[in-house]
Amino acid sequence: MLKLALRNLLRNKLRTILTLLSLVSALVLLCFLTAFLDVLATTEGSADNRVVVRSAVSLAMPLPEAYWQRLKTLEHVQGITTFNWYQGIFKNDRPENFFPRFSTDPDSLFEVYPEYKISEAEKAAWKAERTAFIAGKTLADKYHWKIGDQIFIKGDIYPVDVNLTLRGIFTAADAPSAEKQIFFHRKYLEEALGNPGLVGTYFLKIDSPQNVTKVIKAAEAMFTNAEFQVRAETEKAFQLSFLEMIGNIRLLFGAIGLAVVISIFFISANTMAMAARERTTEVGVLKTLGFRNGQVLSLVIIESVAVGLLGALVGLAISALSIRGISSALEKVFPIFGTFKMTPHTWAVGLGVGLLIGVLSGLIPAINASRVNIATALRRV
Repeated sequence: MLKLALRNLLRNKLRTILTLLSLVSALVLLCFLTAFLDVLATTEGSADNRVVVRSAVSLAMPLPEAYWQRLKTLEHVQGITTFNWYQGIFKNDRPENFFPRFSTDPDSLFEVYPEYKISEAEKAAWKAERTAFIAGKTLADKYHWKIGDQIFIKGDIYPVDVNLTLRGIFTAADAPSAEKQIFFHRKYLEEALGNPGLVGTYFLKIDSPQNVTKVIKAAEAMFTNAEFQVRAETEKAFQLSFLEMIGNIRLLFGAIGLAVVISIFFISANTMAMAARERTTEVGVLKTLGFRNGQVLSLVIIESVAVGLLGALVGLAISALSIRGISSALEKVFPIFGTFKMTPHTWAVGLGVGLLIGVLSGLIPAINASRVNIATALRRV
């Protein structure tokens, strides 16, 4: 039965190839969409017990440094640190030399981010030297940095340049993208700017994920009538906000994926219907030779499923190779795309869609073929 079904597929090679190509192209697009949605769902490195407090107006608007002590007094807050996005230009402005550069408070960073691991000696050296910085291991390996190396970063957002000396290398086993950034002293940047007393974002460590909602409400309520109002959110929501600035991409990509699946289903169904109609006389001959209705139905279904699975496997292979290259390019701008890859979920979706299209597109032609009358089939020209 299987051998006969495969022979039928190769009878009209051009039609089979074109059907496969349409299925492959659709599944490649579907895999890209699924992998991208997986990126949005994972938000690598975010913790359930961290809250981000930023300006309610815009992420580009800083907050007063005085908010630091007030936020510390909130119930359930165990630690608080600050991040200022410095950006700047390292070597040149080419994408391969882009990496996140933050000024922060060395005394509180590791309280809020205990998953960042660094030796006590390197931590102490960083705290003791105002112009020191620490780098993630992945980034240090990329540039072959060693303890004591100096780097120069030209300011762009901030009108000051910084000369930094590497005093520590940290690791983050559960968040590989975190190892692609550097941190330097907030006070160094503040002094260079004339001590404006401004903070980009506050990161709060909460004693329990169950108390996160309480802290978010309390933080926003604390500054309701202040000149600089705040927006508080979970760390995961904060990370996703960067991607969702361009709109509701979850809904958009979901709609595109659904449209792709429906379109390729109709293409495959039409192809299988044409193939079944062309072999009506053959079906009559098979039934004359003793083939039962169930065997005829299985024959057509096997052909359809074979096309669906083969298209899925080829599409998944192409997607895996393409996504690997695209991921390395995108993460230079958005580190979160370090997780843009073919996950087991993406493989399962691709194979599942291929199998589903194969079964459904061949089901109606198979049922019609199995029900055809022998006399009618043999008279068909």
